Amino acid sequence: MSVGEHPQEEGGFERTPPHDIMAEQCVLGGMLLSKEAISQVVEIVRSADFYRPAHQTVYDTVIDLFSRGEPVDAVSVNAELTKRGEITRVGGAPYLHTLTEAVPTAANAGYYARIVADRAVLRRLVEVGTRIAQIGYAGDGEVDDLVDRAQAEVYRVAEKRAGEDYLPLSEIMPGALDEIEAISAHDGSMTGVPTGFTDFDALSNGLHPGQMVIIAARPAVGKALALDTPLPTPGGWTTMGEVRVGDELLAADGTPTRVVAATDVMTDRPCYELAFDDGTTVTADAEHRWPVGTDPASSTDIPTTRELAARVPDEKPHVGACRITDVRPVGSVPVRCVQIDHPDRLYLATRSMIPTHNSTLALDFARAASIKHQLTSAFFSLEMGRNEIVMRLLSAEARVPLHTMRSGLMTDDDWTRLARRMGEVASAPLFIDDSPNMSMMEIRAKCRRLKQQQDLKLVIVDYLQLMSSPGRVESRQQEVSEMSRSLKLLAKELEVPVIALSQLNRGPEQRTDKKPQVSDLRESGSIEQDADMVILLYREDVHEKESPRAGEADLIVAKHRNGPTATVTVAFQGHYSRFVDMAPG
Repeated sequence: MSVGEHPQEEGGFERTPPHDIMAEQCVLGGMLLSKEAISQVVEIVRSADFYRPAHQTVYDTVIDLFSRGEPVDAVSVNAELTKRGEITRVGGAPYLHTLTEAVPTAANAGYYARIVADRAVLRRLVEVGTRIAQIGYAGDGEVDDLVDRAQAEVYRVAEKRAGEDYLPLSEIMPGALDEIEAISAHDGSMTGVPTGFTDFDALSNGLHPGQMVIIAARPAVGKALALDTPLPTPGGWTTMGEVRVGDELLAADGTPTRVVAATDVMTDRPCYELAFDDGTTVTADAEHRWPVGTDPASSTDIPTTRELAARVPDEKPHVGACRITDVRPVGSVPVRCVQIDHPDRLYLATRSMIPTHNSTLALDFARAASIKHQLTSAFFSLEMGRNEIVMRLLSAEARVPLHTMRSGLMTDDDWTRLARRMGEVASAPLFIDDSPNMSMMEIRAKCRRLKQQQDLKLVIVDYLQLMSSPGRVESRQQEVSEMSRSLKLLAKELEVPVIALSQLNRGPEQRTDKKPQVSDLRESGSIEQDADMVILLYREDVHEKESPRAGEADLIVAKHRNGPTATVTVAFQGHYSRFVDMAPG
């Protein structure tokens, strides 16, 4: 039997799920012979893609040893399986040596892995076909609903098949420009990686290889909904105040999704009440973003509540199936926001199914490194989509307000400025990966490949609390601590600075001056111990509405191993994460 074929059992070919035992053996054998093969394979297949349970066990053991930085070969895997009491189940030590002998060369591990992944997709397709047949034979419900369920089943297979990976700006740019055009048609001596902030670079001398840098801010600078806002779950209704990390909600497309992050309750924030044409009202804070349009999952017009208040008197925009009829300021109420595990990152609020949207920090460090200084950087976004990231980059570089792009109101002068900067932005060595559910293993594998192929100089992960660990952990704090340690090891291994965005807890809200401290790091565990530098973001005008410092933010360098604690003031534009120009001139 050659690689690429699956066994044909006599009299039962049609009933044998698609698989290729030899390809699976070659994949595992290559992983036992070469660490480079592990880096290739981990991006292509998962444990569940293997047909034989014994192969799944061996794969999980190899990945576990590799992630801990321990040697991976037949002897070490045998010892680990023996310690776990699973060596007999996989066929004993002789079978591990059979795996290494079965592979012609470890260099082809990626090719064999794609065969295994293809067979896994075919098995899932067979399973889905069986479920669709059962739906058809049962005939329980409206025909249109049954067809929709069947389409959703097939879509889930196609979605897993497509996968997502990092892409250079030059490949993402056309899609982002298509979105902008579609909207408009509708009406010195530094030795480290520069950040672009002159005072900060003078303090830190840039970001240095092996450093782990944490940038943290309160979720309160973001956006949220009132605690009594109804949220649908697969089994009924809950509210924004009751939902917890791990709970299931319904995404905007009606599919179940899981809450992966949630802020604490926030108070004393400017709030507005939105009225919809079906009589529904929703209270949201001023910075909450709403995907305007009848198809919110693909909307690029995502104004804040405050921006909607200025627009509604002249237009009555749709948000999903509902039309906004009024937006008026109300007294401040406790609010909260959640993040869901879904590619569109939209969830449904209220019984009228109004979609809402969350977005996060920006890309100025990567912008300085890649666009200004042509240094290769990788941006792993667990929150923003790739087109939104590119639009933010173009907005900052071309000096075209982001809301102008999203509202389709770009003038000829705006287009001229955009065209002038587009070439330089597209050619920048910035790689963006917005894959959902990224684990540290995947990030490390992709960074290793970028280091080998593109001379990677900077890694940014947005953000730490949205990452997940494939193994079992005793608590979320321990899980975040493990990921923090892994990021530090990645920085040391690849000799590049790694920046991880993080959240702060409610500590600053309890203090008079509201300024954050290192101890406020959310689920901190060992974050502050692992980090070489912790940068805390603070905006005075968030807490004092009459502050003369509107348009300014403080970067509080609370931990800096190469110098004293200091505060650097920078200007910003719009949302606090969109800092303006990097250096004077």
